[in-house]
Amino acid sequence: MNKRGLAIALACFLITTLFSCGHKNVRDNILEGTIITDYENESDEERGDTPKTPQIIKIGKSPEKLTKEVNFYTITLITEGKKVRLEDTEFSLDGKVWQKSAEFKNVVCGKHIFYARNKREKSLQDKKEMYLECFVDAPLPTVPQLNELLKHITDCDDDASDELRKLGKDLFVRGMDNVSNIEQLIRDACMNGILYVVEKIEIDINGNLIAIIINKK
Repeated sequence: MNKRGLAIALACFLITTLFSCGHKNVRDNILEGTIITDYENESDEERGDTPKTPQIIKIGKSPEKLTKEVNFYTITLITEGKKVRLEDTEFSLDGKVWQKSAEFKNVVCGKHIFYARNKREKSLQDKKEMYLECFVDAPLPTVPQLNELLKHITDCDDDASDELRKLGKDLFVRGMDNVSNIEQLIRDACMNGILYVVEKIEIDINGNLIAIIINKK
């Protein structure tokens, strides 16, 4: 082999060796079914990304309202995943004790401040305040009391409407085809000026109000 041929062969060998070494990890990962590039292995700081503040966009609660049987809420914080990934976010109920999970169990009623922060840059945090309604074991309303409220609701009295809503906006209403719950009753009575009257109330075996029976006066 002449000198030129030998030089070309040596150059090809060196290029092949360098290429093989530089892509060994990629080739191994292809065999395992996953391709991991050097970029994906880098941290956000190594890539030069600026740490961002997670944003709490929603606070979910269960149940909607406490009852005699259920004394605590379960709270779930939902953050904007495009800004900061969930796995890069920590959560807190008091700003002191932090956890990975976005769910808080056995939360008592009252005012709370919920926090979410970036694990890499802990000073970057968002907070939202929420009042969780307490259960009040109030006596059942009487039929005359309800009818007095309905008179004022016909005149679109906001105070009377709010008072009736305390029974539960989704509380069943029976007797009229176009009205199935308290919220519809308030809206229809106010918008159409219709005076409804409560004929009786329905309660369950535990004495809880489950529905009211109405009719037009």
